[in-house]
Amino acid sequence: MRKFFLVRNRLELRYLRLLALSLILPTLVVGGCLYYLIFYLLAEQIGIPEAVVEELSPVVQKVNIFLMISIPILFLILISIGIFLSRKLAGPIERLEKELAEIVEGNPMSRRLKLRKNDELKPMVDDVNILLDRIEKDEK
Repeated sequence: MRKFFLVRNRLELRYLRLLALSLILPTLVVGGCLYYLIFYLLAEQIGIPEAVVEELSPVVQKVNIFLMISIPILFLILISIGIFLSRKLAGPIERLEKELAEIVEGNPMSRRLKLRKNDELKPMVDDVNILLDRIEKDEK
């Protein structure tokens, strides 16, 4: 039975941390700068009268609500995609590390590396298996 964990290993955790930082930091910096530029400097430089500012206030509030709803949803979608991609890479790497450790320890049952056929590292594992077969033939 397969258990579901959000993050299974350190490689996946590091990848997701990097993804989260690459989403959050630019959003905060660029978004904050644009927000400041548009809603503060522009209004100050143009000298918008108070009556117009009062009329624009509901629009600014709607923009704020839209951003507060859409940005977290977008982050969740992107983090979900990141989890999916990290599983496709980190899972096979972890399995590869374990199987190689067994081979190094001399476990004769694990003379072949196994990955699912759609794993990203499958071509590399096939080459390692060819190498292991050659080593096994040379030992005989």
